[in-house]
Amino acid sequence: MGHNPDRELPFFFQKPADATVLCTPASISNVPYPMATSSLHYEAELIVAISKDGRKISVDKAMEHVYGYSLGCDLTKRDLQAEAKKMGRPWDAAK
Repeated sequence: MGHNPDRELPFFFQKPADATVLCTPASISNVPYPMATSSLHYEAELIVAISKDGRKISVDKAMEHVYGYSLGCDLTKRDLQAEAKKMGRPWDAAK
């Protein structure tokens, strides 16, 4: 990654496996409003599933590493996220 003293250090972030809801084509899935929040925000995301490892992959070979695509709806408890950020804590519990 090189050395840049003005750059923020990388951090680890993940969402738990049980944070997913399977939606099959032409189906409707309900997600219950989560507890402990009064500010639930959503955003659509493009999900790219990677099929194999790679490093310094050329543009013409990049698609050989893509398994497939999907759509996602990311839900965030903004009030919990803001509180955790203020305290310098990980905010993955807000997801």
